[in-house]
Amino acid sequence: MSSSQEDSSSDTNNPAVLDRPNPEKEAERLYLNERDKIGNEGWEVRIYNDGDNTREFVARCLVKVASLTEVDAYHTMMHAHQNGVAVVGQWEYERAELYNEALKKRGIVSDLNPVDKEK
Repeated sequence: MSSSQEDSSSDTNNPAVLDRPNPEKEAERLYLNERDKIGNEGWEVRIYNDGDNTREFVARCLVKVASLTEVDAYHTMMHAHQNGVAVVGQWEYERAELYNEALKKRGIVSDLNPVDKEK
């Protein structure tokens, strides 16, 4: 066996070196992730047009769940009906998540979307 073959085979037999976990860095990363979720007015709830729910039902749900006025709920529902998707509103993460889950519970197709901070 040549010396170059011995060198390459001995490298593969060495154990890998792992970095020691840094709890301070991990805590900072988790804090930054949570801060991004919680930010002010940083999340929008969107609804989508579907063939299952009537327009009246969707509008009533928007009034009950997101406290929209009847006129705003109607316009939001019509926008989703005509364009496929509409933004219900923008809130901090916890409130947006609460509204999204309440709409889903009523059978409304909805999701959360982070708002671009540069807009």
